[in-house]
Amino acid sequence: METTHRRFTPPHSGGPGRARVSTPFQQVGTGSTRGAGFTFLKAGQTLGALLVLYGLWWGLSRIAPWPSPREVFGVLIADLREAAFRTALLGSLRRMFIGYLLVVVIGVGGGLLLGRIPLVDHMLGSFAVAIHAIPGAAWVPLSILWFGMTERAVIFTVVLGAAGIVIVSTDTGIREVPPLIVRASRTLGAKGANYFWFVVVPAAIPKIVDGLRLAWAFGWRALMAGELFTSVNGLGGLLNQIVKTQDMKVLLALMMLIALIGIGIDWLFQQLQYGVWVRWGLAD
Repeated sequence: METTHRRFTPPHSGGPGRARVSTPFQQVGTGSTRGAGFTFLKAGQTLGALLVLYGLWWGLSRIAPWPSPREVFGVLIADLREAAFRTALLGSLRRMFIGYLLVVVIGVGGGLLLGRIPLVDHMLGSFAVAIHAIPGAAWVPLSILWFGMTERAVIFTVVLGAAGIVIVSTDTGIREVPPLIVRASRTLGAKGANYFWFVVVPAAIPKIVDGLRLAWAFGWRALMAGELFTSVNGLGGLLNQIVKTQDMKVLLALMMLIALIGIGIDWLFQQLQYGVWVRWGLAD
């Protein structure tokens, strides 16, 4: 019995006379009625939780000296109409964008390097875990020592507070490729760079997306801590100023805005994450 070997070609490479190989991930549909129902169910659960929280807050304001939700929302709307407040908000978002962009480059690049070269993983893998284990706020003193009370110190805090989880998640995704995919690709002749970039990296994308979602949350908290300690013009700097005035309504309004931004961006990441899971056959 004669055994034939097919030559492995990267997905979408095409070409006459050459076998077209598609990974199992590319054969999964991108959406379904069940997936849409799941999304609406989650949205309903979130809305229900927010209504319960609103009710508890309103009840607390009736029995204790605590601002009501209506009063806090009114203060928040009034703040958003002020140019100085909007400038601080845009400043925080700009720093977060710069810091998060650096986190993506450093985190994904570092994770790919660790996963691609075992020697580097053995030497620096524990270092990446150590960086991830340190809370973002703990990096603020070091950032101030290196960069002073400047915007660069805040961005540096965001990078150190969030890059570790992306490095670890990317490295883990590369090292935990399903054995079935490994055997199938090896049988088709995948090896070297083709195997790494067209089999291993696509298989690691769900883990990478998970890490990027967590990195946003860690980076957002690190941003607030950095701005709070350095007193740069941002939402964290405003927190520092409001605490000195002891205005509870303004403080709660600002905290609510910080939470709403965090929840909103996390919701976008949830949609991306769920889409990736469906595409990769990890969810219906």
